[in-house]
Amino acid sequence: MKIRTWIYICIMGVAILLTMSGCQKNSNVKQPSGLGTQNNNSKGEKVSISVQAVVKGIDTRSQTITLYDIDSGLEKIVSYNGATEIFSRNKVALLISQLTCGEIVEAYFEGNDQVLAKIQISKEAWEYKKIKAIDLDRTEGIVNLTGRKYKYQKDVAVFYGTEQQMLIDLNERDEITVKGIGDQAYSFVVTKGHGYIRLGGHEDFLGGSITIDKNIFLKVQQNMLIAVGEGEHTVVVENKDMQVVENVRVARNQEYFFDMSTYEPEKKEIGKVKFVISPSNAVLYINGKRRNYTSLISLPYGNYTVTVRAEGYQDYTGILHVEESEKEYETIYVDLVMDNSVTSVTPTPKASTTPAPTLPPGTKRTAKPTVTKKPTRTNMPAATDTPTDDEHKININGPNGASVYVDGVYKGVAPVSFPKVLGDITITLSKTGCQTKSYSVTVDDDGENVEYNFADLIKKE
Repeated sequence: MKIRTWIYICIMGVAILLTMSGCQKNSNVKQPSGLGTQNNNSKGEKVSISVQAVVKGIDTRSQTITLYDIDSGLEKIVSYNGATEIFSRNKVALLISQLTCGEIVEAYFEGNDQVLAKIQISKEAWEYKKIKAIDLDRTEGIVNLTGRKYKYQKDVAVFYGTEQQMLIDLNERDEITVKGIGDQAYSFVVTKGHGYIRLGGHEDFLGGSITIDKNIFLKVQQNMLIAVGEGEHTVVVENKDMQVVENVRVARNQEYFFDMSTYEPEKKEIGKVKFVISPSNAVLYINGKRRNYTSLISLPYGNYTVTVRAEGYQDYTGILHVEESEKEYETIYVDLVMDNSVTSVTPTPKASTTPAPTLPPGTKRTAKPTVTKKPTRTNMPAATDTPTDDEHKININGPNGASVYVDGVYKGVAPVSFPKVLGDITITLSKTGCQTKSYSVTVDDDGENVEYNFADLIKKE
């Protein structure tokens, strides 16, 4: 009897084990590895997993997508296939090629977190497009977007197309789309990158100023390399009475060599004029500005409005032509009268002027461009120096042999040290045969030296 009871107990035990094994085998859900949130049905079986994530990579060859789970902070590579559904924010079907890095999505998995069942751009996500000169507080980890502040992590996702980079790679000249949820920014997508303008042959303009698109103002110095946004730019270089204006196109990550040696400054474009005015207490105005006429007046070639006034006399206003002449100076007589007759501005009888050459309408100039007299400009910001801490240094230790520029100004060849420049600055590295690279950093006024050792530059293909 005891033997039969023992056999019965054994049979029942095996039956229970088989039943338990069958439940596990028939379940179509595997235990997830920590990604996303599990949704259970009424029987308690795990049937789906949902993830709110940032798309950090798409590999169409291996049919995988790299997701950064916003809630858990985990990053995982998952697979997709022909059955995977892809939707826009408004549930419009998309192709995998229309899904871009930096998107914030809702990802759904059926059964496990290895193969995507559906992915949809998150309705909760916000985005700011075409942000230029992005306002980042790198110390506090805050980005200011049209007056609103959002937090971001130091390892926030930054993308140049499909290429993932770091926050330090962003340049203030880049055009950026920022995406996030709530008060947190989760991705920076560069829609327009930056390139560089290198000045050459600009010796005649040293000490002057360079203006790019009316938003970059720098003093002209030797060996300049200036970071600018990719695309077309208007460059104005000035020094005293000389000015060069040129439209240039800069490609992403490429240098545009602005060779100013092709421009010919006209050394003799200043004319001298002597005014003899009656009565002697009359006041002379040239282009509305009062001038002292007791000595010779130097004026660049061109046309000027001359006004002469004296109490009790009729004002005179006329046009003065200053042009090339073989004489050292031209003498101009102005006689004001007290009646209604019209006075005139006439040259001395011995003086003669030659009309300036003109071209018929529509004629194109084929000669090299020339430097011209710069027009009067108002309300333009002046080029200013970046604040520095002269008692401390910025040390650029690498890459070895790279030329170092700070905000376009040459500092030397790495390893190099120079006075500590404060605030948000752009450090640009250039080396023959390599791709130029720039980094945006914030240098605090903390009374300490700063050390940087950047990665080696990539060789050009």
